[in-house]
Amino acid sequence: MGLVTAGCQAQTASSEVVNIDVNVADFAAGLDTISNAFLLDVRTDAEFASGHLKGATQIDFYRDDFEEAIAALDKNQPVFVYCRSGNRSGKAAKQMKAMGFKEVYNLEGGIGAWSRRNQPISK
Repeated sequence: MGLVTAGCQAQTASSEVVNIDVNVADFAAGLDTISNAFLLDVRTDAEFASGHLKGATQIDFYRDDFEEAIAALDKNQPVFVYCRSGNRSGKAAKQMKAMGFKEVYNLEGGIGAWSRRNQPISK
């Protein structure tokens, strides 16, 4: 629950941008408690088809137009981003922060860590 508090304080106290790596428990709690959260999977089509988090929108990090696709998203909406291991999503989160996104949460360890914690995967 610390995740939600930090995000709210940053938004109300100042115009500071929140861009943090969060563990599986905090990522899941954030998705459950932030009603307008946007869940972003930055893996490839094949990876996404093999299993993803329920409700995720996929935008492949390796697409030529990745930055353009990200730019079309609402910068004021909290974004929860993940990939296979946390590497691509970490890079995507930094890119989104540089583009002016207000809240970006990167899943530490990616979907691998998510599944090791017995969290649900959709196909």
